[in-house]
Amino acid sequence: MKKTGIIVLLLALMMFTAGCTGTKSSVSKTQTSNTVSSSRVMPEKYVEVEGVKIYPSLIHFYMYGMKTCPHCRHMHQLIPQEFGKDSLTYYELVNNKTNQKLFSQLAQLTGITGVPAIAITYNGTLYAVIEGEFNVSSTFEILATAMKNNGTFLFVGKTYLLPHNDKKSRILINALYRLFVKHEPVDVQEVIKEMKS
Repeated sequence: MKKTGIIVLLLALMMFTAGCTGTKSSVSKTQTSNTVSSSRVMPEKYVEVEGVKIYPSLIHFYMYGMKTCPHCRHMHQLIPQEFGKDSLTYYELVNNKTNQKLFSQLAQLTGITGVPAIAITYNGTLYAVIEGEFNVSSTFEILATAMKNNGTFLFVGKTYLLPHNDKKSRILINALYRLFVKHEPVDVQEVIKEMKS
């Protein structure tokens, strides 16, 4: 059952990323909750997907893009429309040597060569890295499936699930987290060396 859900999700996402078109996916209705986690109150509204409650205010996107790319401009506009103006951190590649260097490291580690390159985090955890434009409304399904499978998705031509309990996957996920979320360089050769050991 778990594999069937992943396969259906991945096929749907591949259609969106490959063709950059698609229809809105359906998710359960938005509900309210007064859930308390550790010492903080969770946001009230959530979307439930296959039993996983996802609070939209805890979703954040990080994107490497180019102002000359129509797909980047579209995603740069669409993400804040769907998730709020503070939901996106954008890294422009045109005339920015720092972002170009980090994107080059991303390419070396993942094979991503096209833009937009988008990372999706939930409550500070990296759950997906996507090359290309995708249906933003499928974010809830991506997150729910990644959480249920305890992994991070890498959509780069093919789709990979990097399990959080696998040492090599964790090394790559940590490097991707640094490149997207912390916006800092990694030593690509060291990351590859650690993954091979």
